[in-house]
Amino acid sequence: MTQLGTSVATSAATLRREFDRSFAQPPPTETARLENMLAVRIGGDAYAMRLAEIVGLYADRRIVALPTTLPALLGMVGFRGRIAPVYDLAALLGYGAARAPRWLVSARWREPVALAFDAFEGQLMVPAARVLAATGDGGAARPHVRGAVQVEALVRPLVHLPSVLEDIQKRVEATRSTTQSAKEQ
Repeated sequence: MTQLGTSVATSAATLRREFDRSFAQPPPTETARLENMLAVRIGGDAYAMRLAEIVGLYADRRIVALPTTLPALLGMVGFRGRIAPVYDLAALLGYGAARAPRWLVSARWREPVALAFDAFEGQLMVPAARVLAATGDGGAARPHVRGAVQVEALVRPLVHLPSVLEDIQKRVEATRSTTQSAKEQ
């Protein structure tokens, strides 16, 4: 037998033993639950968003500007035949308005809505034990941040999209009330 044939036979035998041994071991008692997230940059800072709160991720979409009194509203965008308002996530988190954000997420909400941000850094699969829950009122330096995610040496604040969307809804309703009052006078 050649040297190559011997090494293949040895490797096959080793793999067979390992395979058989895996069935002899008791099954793991608990598998680590993983959470899928997006790693993003907003206002130059690292953040994470839960994938379960997002419908889609898009780059370089054309946003049609609108005249508006809502500073965070960038305009409208089309997604698969549906029109959605686009809001500046940096502005909603307390940063200044972003300069032409490149990325959009279509958020999971009652109505189509998109949130614009600076940079997409990748998808994360994080063990649930690495997701740090917020305590009390969150104590976050930024609004809409609920907890954090530890990824290697970096701790990323976790943007809570339902909170962001509820805030947008309140702002829109307040603007409608103000506009309605002005029309009645």
